[in-house]
Amino acid sequence: MSTSPPTYERESSHKSNAIAPKRQRGRERVARILDAAGALFLEKGVDGATMTEIAARSGTAIGSLYRFFPTKESLSLTLLERFIHDRLARLDEICAGARPGDCDAVTGQLLGAWLDKRDERDYTTLLLAARPDAEQSGKAWRDQFLARVVAVLEKTCPEAQDTAAARGIVLLHVLKLAPQLVTGEGQGTVEAEIRKLVFSLVSAA
Repeated sequence: MSTSPPTYERESSHKSNAIAPKRQRGRERVARILDAAGALFLEKGVDGATMTEIAARSGTAIGSLYRFFPTKESLSLTLLERFIHDRLARLDEICAGARPGDCDAVTGQLLGAWLDKRDERDYTTLLLAARPDAEQSGKAWRDQFLARVVAVLEKTCPEAQDTAAARGIVLLHVLKLAPQLVTGEGQGTVEAEIRKLVFSLVSAA
């Protein structure tokens, strides 16, 4: 599983005590560690996965793992931040490329931004809930997501900017629910219906 480019970069977090690598090789190693942690969290849950297993899955010496991430909490926080920041960056890309009237393409891009990450939703939700500042952090991130979604709507349908904020709130809720709904039997039909709903919000129909 790969959730971001192998050169994922971050700053040292005073909250997590994680050490940000300065060299390319170190950044690639950290990306592998985070990918391995994400895969194990999906398989065993956050509490069930151990640092030893994460080191082995990522092909990293246990000493190196602890040098970058002194605790599983610091690793979990960085993984959550990567997930959030990657998705925000995806929205920035969509907004940068959005053109007036390009509703169909933007609909597919927005829906894809959430469905492409569906496997990570469960453990990132758990990681966020485990944070002592979960409510505050969750609201701050939701505000950032909403601001970007509204910006996309304003660029795509400039003649309906007066309703962009309200449509953005509804659209963000629909996108958050999409990974839970597009599963199992009949998922193609469900996805098609969600796409119609997203399109109507993007186009202000």
